Amino acid sequence: MRPFQLIAFDLDGTLVDSAPDILPALNQMLAELGKAQVSLVQVQHWLGNGMAMLIQRALTGQLEPNPCDVSEFNQAQQLFIGFYQQSNGSQTRLFEQVPEVLAQLSALYPLAVVTNKPRQFTEPLLRHLSIQHFFKAVWCADDVDKAKPDPQMLLALAAQQQLPVTDILLVGDSENDIFAARAAGMPVIALSYGYNHGQSIAQSQPDLVLESFSLLPDAICCLEQER
Repeated sequence: MRPFQLIAFDLDGTLVDSAPDILPALNQMLAELGKAQVSLVQVQHWLGNGMAMLIQRALTGQLEPNPCDVSEFNQAQQLFIGFYQQSNGSQTRLFEQVPEVLAQLSALYPLAVVTNKPRQFTEPLLRHLSIQHFFKAVWCADDVDKAKPDPQMLLALAAQQQLPVTDILLVGDSENDIFAARAAGMPVIALSYGYNHGQSIAQSQPDLVLESFSLLPDAICCLEQER
């Protein structure tokens, strides 16, 4: 058995349910622009590709949006940032068993966050939820040129920690996590309860799919035994 040297986690949809905070910020933005409001289910389906894509999806009402007017997008982005700064953390919650499992795993492995969320929202949220101390490293969308599904963030984490990518395990919830891990050559476990555009995460073929975060320690041991 060869143990992993670091466990990396996606944030939104994996550790935290942030859609209830993102929804009012998006709807305030849309109201300012005179556009139709969106639903919680729509936001859950649109999350995962970073802030810019989320705003484009909200402006167009489409998962695969047509290009937006640049000036309208820039205005929308500034509005969203202002509104989300006010709501970030107010309704976001940790998924069940996340703090307990992070405490258990942090005694055995270094942990990291790799998220498509901008840093200005990530660090305050981690502090607000009192989980920031579990993580040795935090990588955000604005730390790299291309966020997930590009592997750049995962490769940067591996280089920073001076580890082979194969010795890092990624835990995520969306196809963006799976595609990034596969492109980097990194093993990956997926949670079925997160944000994956309304599709089953099993279709993206991670190494394992878990229904609950509480199953993660045993799942990690299983993957280590197969290494």
